[in-house]
Amino acid sequence: MIGSTISHYKILEKLGEGGMGVVYKAQDTELDRTVALKFLPHYLTSDVTEKERFYHEARAASALNHPNITTIHEIKEHQNQLFLVMEFVEGKTLKKLIEQEPPSIKKVLDIAIQVCDGLATAHEKGIIHRDIKSDNIMLTPKGQVKIMDFGLAKVKGATKLTKAGSTLGTAAYMSPEQAQGEEVDHRSDIFSFGVVLYELLTTKLPFRGEHQAALMYSLINEEPHPIARFNEKITTELERFVSKALAKDRDDRYQHVDDLLADLRRERKNLEYAKTAHISTVQAPLAIPKKTGKKFLKYGIPATVAVLGLLLYVILNPFKVEVSTEKTVAAQKNSLAVMYFENIPDPDDKEHTGEMLTNLLITALSQARDLEVISRERLHDIQQELGLADAKRISSDRATEVAKKAGVEMMLMGSILQTQPKLAVTTRLIDVNSGRILQSQRLTGFGQDQIFAMVDSLALLVRSTLNIPTATAAETRSVAEVTTKSPEAYRSYVQGIDLLSKMLSADAKSPLERAIELDPDFAMAHFALARVAERVNDNETARKEIELAERLSARVTEREQLQILAFKYRLESNPRKSAETLEKLVDHYPHEQQAYVDLSISYSMLGEDEKAVQTCRRGLQRDPTMKLLWNMLAYRSAGLNRRQEALQAIDEYLKLAPGEPNPYDTKGDVYYAFRELDSARYWYQRAVAFRANFGSAQKLCYDALLRGDYAAAEKYRQEFGATADPVQKAFAEMDAAASMLVFRGQLPRAYQQLRSLLISHEAQNLQFNAFGDLVMLTVLAYELHDYPAMLDHANAASRIAHNDPDDPIYARDLVAWALAKNGNVRSAHQLLDEMRREITEEFPGLKSPVYYAAGLVAFEEGKYDEAARSFKNVRQLVWPMSDPDLHTAVSFLKIGDRDQAVEQLRRLTTTYFIGNVPLSLLFLPVPAYWPISTIKAHYWLGVAYEEQGKKDEAIKEYEKFLEIWRDADFESAELIDAKTRLKKLKGLALQ
Repeated sequence: MIGSTISHYKILEKLGEGGMGVVYKAQDTELDRTVALKFLPHYLTSDVTEKERFYHEARAASALNHPNITTIHEIKEHQNQLFLVMEFVEGKTLKKLIEQEPPSIKKVLDIAIQVCDGLATAHEKGIIHRDIKSDNIMLTPKGQVKIMDFGLAKVKGATKLTKAGSTLGTAAYMSPEQAQGEEVDHRSDIFSFGVVLYELLTTKLPFRGEHQAALMYSLINEEPHPIARFNEKITTELERFVSKALAKDRDDRYQHVDDLLADLRRERKNLEYAKTAHISTVQAPLAIPKKTGKKFLKYGIPATVAVLGLLLYVILNPFKVEVSTEKTVAAQKNSLAVMYFENIPDPDDKEHTGEMLTNLLITALSQARDLEVISRERLHDIQQELGLADAKRISSDRATEVAKKAGVEMMLMGSILQTQPKLAVTTRLIDVNSGRILQSQRLTGFGQDQIFAMVDSLALLVRSTLNIPTATAAETRSVAEVTTKSPEAYRSYVQGIDLLSKMLSADAKSPLERAIELDPDFAMAHFALARVAERVNDNETARKEIELAERLSARVTEREQLQILAFKYRLESNPRKSAETLEKLVDHYPHEQQAYVDLSISYSMLGEDEKAVQTCRRGLQRDPTMKLLWNMLAYRSAGLNRRQEALQAIDEYLKLAPGEPNPYDTKGDVYYAFRELDSARYWYQRAVAFRANFGSAQKLCYDALLRGDYAAAEKYRQEFGATADPVQKAFAEMDAAASMLVFRGQLPRAYQQLRSLLISHEAQNLQFNAFGDLVMLTVLAYELHDYPAMLDHANAASRIAHNDPDDPIYARDLVAWALAKNGNVRSAHQLLDEMRREITEEFPGLKSPVYYAAGLVAFEEGKYDEAARSFKNVRQLVWPMSDPDLHTAVSFLKIGDRDQAVEQLRRLTTTYFIGNVPLSLLFLPVPAYWPISTIKAHYWLGVAYEEQGKKDEAIKEYEKFLEIWRDADFESAELIDAKTRLKKLKGLALQ
């Protein structure tokens, strides 16, 4: 074939031949580019079913667009033979690389990271390679990896391969399930790549046999030799990665290639660190700033007196403090990181003693204005980035790496030598740059109930060593005074804040309540519980707890006082004051992570969206390990229609927290915002793999409803409701009626179930859920034309909300809509005027719901021009990518603006409620109108298409609408009209 031309491809040379065909290098004469042509075996065209299967798989593969996957340009047929037109890749296969020049560990990791990156993209699209081997992966001269032969991929859910097809691929690289002819999924690719990784590291295959049967036996039954036997440079971690990838049982393997990718990236970073750590350096001694006599009197004498006082104290008490220190040294920047205290007798720190000591020391030392102590949250995020998130013991070298990333001059490391009958602790204060130990201490004789006294002693010794002035009494208060006098209360508190940091809000509630039960005056426990309550939408509890925290705030540090005050303003819907307080907080404490998150939220509430994004960037510039800020930045970027920025932000979050469900959920939300629903579903499923009742389960329920998969929807609803949290459980109960029944058009049944749920939720004092029940009842009464009941429910919802002094709207927008629908337009306008007068600089968030309510009232009056103007005002105030709205779309249609109407309606047909501020419209009654609005969008889209003369499109939408509500137990105007219109259109189509 050399020299011949097929279609517009001139064959230049033969590149290779294998079991799945012959590959040629060719010139594309139309586009003037070099390509590769792969001619497939003849049996693919002789068998119609096999040919169709191949086309199906190849088309799916051709849609992949990733720098580490060979691009398939097109699929063609020549003289009854199929061939693929692919990107031409210069370089060598990994098989050739291994034979010619076995790669270094660094190069193996670089290659592996790229392969995993490519596979992750394919798996996200539901595509499995099924033939991963070193012959199918190319490496270019520039070091870029290219995975080849995705044209032979199998799409998940497609027909099972035939017996002949089941043995595709080289046997030595097959997964055990593939070798046994079983159905395979993406985990088969992970196993095959584990074989490649083993081969790269050892130049040998893990499973071998003299013939096919022997090889199959080895692959299914035998364990490979440890890779360290063949390569002494292999780390324990790398050996673990390969072993996990090669697990016989697919459930014991990495469940997603992203997880393997995260491990490989961490190992790559560790390798870089190990390389730099062995470079010898000569570090000058830390300079002691010259002091005037006056300054010495001011700072030096009090510190010296304090140390003498402490020594006299411990001599006269049954404690033992041994101090070994260099000459007193002043830190150049007075910045310190307190590393996690290793608990030697309890390595897993099950009693949280190490965690308590660490957190208490941070609190105690943070009282000094002249010392910046890095927060535990920030250090945790840095450790997570370095693969040390859950490490209870960190070596000095790794601790130094953490401290350098935190940008501090000093670090304090400690070990708990014993906990019974008395505590025994050693600590070392280390200069980060030189590695010099400035002070070492051993404290013994403190009982478990004297942990606060031990921390006070440690803190005072550290401050004296660093020459930190103790100018005010506030800065020398006992740590028990600024936290709690109960060690058990503090133990419960650290459990709670740890769970809260992992977004496990419902789980955090119990230990925090236990902490408050043990010490009702524990201010920061009240503050943490307020945060938990806000996250689970229990605003009543949030307000009660923040009031208690503020009342007790005189005893906490300045940093904590500002945190409490800012959060209180936010709960009071006063974002301006909240923003001002938070600006002060980040000015005084620039590394305070949560402050940037809350400040971004405040600016969002003020409608200053760009400022909200820039606040995230400010915080990340200070510290790129702030995972909450990456999360926030992802949402805000998505809300501003910046897809690439949003995905980049969430990928950074994933690198920091690969073992937590929230980043996967956020990535699903980002894809949802851009209506890439398959990708959204994939990431939500990744999130619930960590925790079945995570919030993603509710979104998967809604997604399944959109697809008409009611069984899957019910499964996810039940999983979401399988929780001890009564608020979340109540939401799942509400979904049984408000989502499951409504989606099937069974509105009367849903209405009756919600009335029963309302009684139950009120009896349990679940006011937030009762409020939600009433809003949904208002919407259902509207749809069922029971307008007096609609007004009754709206008023009842307003009464619940009116009990909340911090809610400036208290459902009056819902009441105005109900009044208008009942013909009481005058009262509706009076209520709107009342709300308009309350819009101030302090409460700008009132604008959107008031404009929206005005639009609804005008809509019910039939004043569609006025309604459209109000709804346009709303769109200017919300995030550009906020969800569409049915009343807005219908208003546009009524005034003849069909293009805008169609744009909103088309997007609405793929909308479900995710409850996120940048992406969802949260003012009433919009959240409760899902899924009615999504279903009715098909009807109105049919009307719009019909008006545009697009009959086929109109028929399709009417049929979809009638299909979804085929089991409807009520008759609406839209159902009647859709049937009439469809009959007429089909009659015209037949003429």
